[in-house]
Amino acid sequence: MKKLLLVIMLFGYLQAIDLGSIATASKTGTYYKLGKDISTILSEYNIKLTAINTEGSFENLSILDGHDVKHKKTFFAIVQKDALSYYNYTLRGSGEKRIYEKLPVILSLGTEQIHIFTSKNNNFNLEMKNNFKVYCGDSEGGSCISAQYIEKAYGYKFTYIKSNKLTAKEKVKNGSIDLYISVTQAPASKFEIIKDLKLLKLPKNSIMDTMYTKKTIDYNTYNWIEDDIEIYSVPKVLITSLYQEKYDVVIDSIVKVILLNKDKLEENYPIRWSNMNFKYMHYKNFSKISKKLIDKTFY
Repeated sequence: MKKLLLVIMLFGYLQAIDLGSIATASKTGTYYKLGKDISTILSEYNIKLTAINTEGSFENLSILDGHDVKHKKTFFAIVQKDALSYYNYTLRGSGEKRIYEKLPVILSLGTEQIHIFTSKNNNFNLEMKNNFKVYCGDSEGGSCISAQYIEKAYGYKFTYIKSNKLTAKEKVKNGSIDLYISVTQAPASKFEIIKDLKLLKLPKNSIMDTMYTKKTIDYNTYNWIEDDIEIYSVPKVLITSLYQEKYDVVIDSIVKVILLNKDKLEENYPIRWSNMNFKYMHYKNFSKISKKLIDKTFY
């Protein structure tokens, strides 16, 4: 932290600025690629922010919350919006300062869709049936965080089944698992070929509407979909542990570079940056510096 303070004090005099690292997720996933994109565009302005791979949103929040001594120079992270609530809920009663107050959102980075699969032979009425056997991957991964939010929002009772991904799909087909839940950006290459499964639409829910956005998956998105289907989407966000006013110059610089290079990012990385809604600011703690820049850029 002392090194970072020195960097900020000399901000106007140094040719290169090292802001440590940005926590993402698996190297094969979208979060890591977004982190690399941000790192690349910032480097063109002599700002160094290195993307590092992690286990995902929960670990990223723990790192920025000061619970991981291995990542003392990590001041930024990409996480799911619902992970902020989930992480905060797990610490309730611990006496710690709420995560919303400590880690402000500085930019929205698009959405990922909540894919919920079941067997084609199932005719679940999701408004009537309450008990489900569910596969969502790692218990602290993004998909399971969203699954737990869904469980509470609808009053469902989920039994979480451990399995590898390939075996889980087969278990859904034969009925030993009811629901396969995966949060990923559509169209997802891993779902290009789906047999004997179908995509489910969750019922309208006011709690879900507050946390998530919606996206229509049309029949052209995946060749195994027969009709358009509207599903909930999870906003991705860039957050920081540098919430004190003295770090405003850092936040201003990072956000400004990304906003000014929106067209370039879309051109170079269209799958990740096209149609990204930077104006989405429905969070409990959104950086005032970022909001001012976004309002100035898009209004």
